[in-house]
Amino acid sequence: MGRMLSVKERRYVDNLLNKNEKRDPFLWPSWGPWISFGLGGFLIVFVCFLTISNFSIQNINSILLPGIFSGAVLVIGGYWTQYKSRKAEGDKVLAGILSKLVK
Repeated sequence: MGRMLSVKERRYVDNLLNKNEKRDPFLWPSWGPWISFGLGGFLIVFVCFLTISNFSIQNINSILLPGIFSGAVLVIGGYWTQYKSRKAEGDKVLAGILSKLVK
């Protein structure tokens, strides 16, 4: 612990500590993204079954493709929410540790 931080490291630590004090992290409950995953998966399966029951080019263009796209957006949105929440929680823990070590 005898080494000093470089200018770049000190700037990063100060930025992380200031960012943590200025804003609340983007935290969702642990079940939040799973709702988006479930809705997206359900929507994809539902439009597939709906299209299979009356298979035509018009149903593929008007039901299947938009439904699969919407379901994929919900699944990707759930993943993004989960990622941002975990990253914000990790940054908050790191900022707490750094503030105890640096100050």
